[in-house]
Amino acid sequence: MKILNAYSKFLDKLTKVLKAVLIAMLAVMVLIMFYQVIMRYVFSSAKPWAEELTLYISIFMIMLALGIASRNDSHLQVDFLTRMYKPRMRCFMTAFWSVVSIIVMALFAYFSISLMGHATARSVTLPITMAQVYTAFPIGAVILILYSIEIAARNIVGFKNGGELPAFPSEQNGGGEA
Repeated sequence: MKILNAYSKFLDKLTKVLKAVLIAMLAVMVLIMFYQVIMRYVFSSAKPWAEELTLYISIFMIMLALGIASRNDSHLQVDFLTRMYKPRMRCFMTAFWSVVSIIVMALFAYFSISLMGHATARSVTLPITMAQVYTAFPIGAVILILYSIEIAARNIVGFKNGGELPAFPSEQNGGGEA
């Protein structure tokens, strides 16, 4: 249990860093799109790089936020069956699907790294390669794996405790959301 709490504290810190990065990326996206709107509608001179850069930033944001969404149980999911289970079975199923998620994301990371090695195309309007854009995929996969390990471990402990999940360290200390 101490290992799980230490790991959860590490993920709390990672979550804070990721949230700060995501906020900065969202701010950059807003500024770029504001610039694009001004250039297009005021000066009639749209900049094609703005839309492309915004697309690439949004890809990175999605991949970085996957783990946080999973940890908060706010990831897109069909959970009507899971909600019908008793708490102990719900813990088992969540742990099982977290392990499946770890396996799938490990494969995804492996193949996305392979894709990066084969990507020779360049961005149309920016001085970057598609391999650089594709770095979002293994990074996001590793982050999701880190969070899925915690989800699986917490639910295994919950399964052993009759369906009662252990609290996050921040919840035990009376802290707020990470």
